[in-house]
Amino acid sequence: MSKLASMNDLKDRQRLSWEGLFYSIQRIDLLIISISGAGIYVCLETLKYLNENCIQHNLLVKVSGIFLLASIVLNFISQIYGKNANYYDYLMCEEQIKVGSNEPKDEETKKIDEYDSKSESASKKTNSLTNWSMGAMFIGLACLIGYFLFTF
Repeated sequence: MSKLASMNDLKDRQRLSWEGLFYSIQRIDLLIISISGAGIYVCLETLKYLNENCIQHNLLVKVSGIFLLASIVLNFISQIYGKNANYYDYLMCEEQIKVGSNEPKDEETKKIDEYDSKSESASKKTNSLTNWSMGAMFIGLACLIGYFLFTF
């Protein structure tokens, strides 16, 4: 592969990393936020109904709401890490473009490695937090569905 083709591939990767900053907001996280938000609404309406009709509040509804809220909070935190992962990947590509076809100096190699490491770390945290967020959402939904299945 020629140096020019490699440089063009690197510029394309940099552009995709930059676009990833914005795309990360629109992926599966939208579903998690939407479903969890709707679940919290159902929990609050259920608690309101129980309170208005002097029916004892069920702990399962409250636990469900807590898990659904945790899902949203974890998702927001994962978005921050996702943005950082793309940002550092962008900076790494920027450094590699500056170096061009030349052999990178020690300082440049150090920066490239630092940005790559930060990007990888933030990406791992993003994936982990997204998984935890999905898990909390599923637990919250299961508790809510369980309440309605066994109570009504």
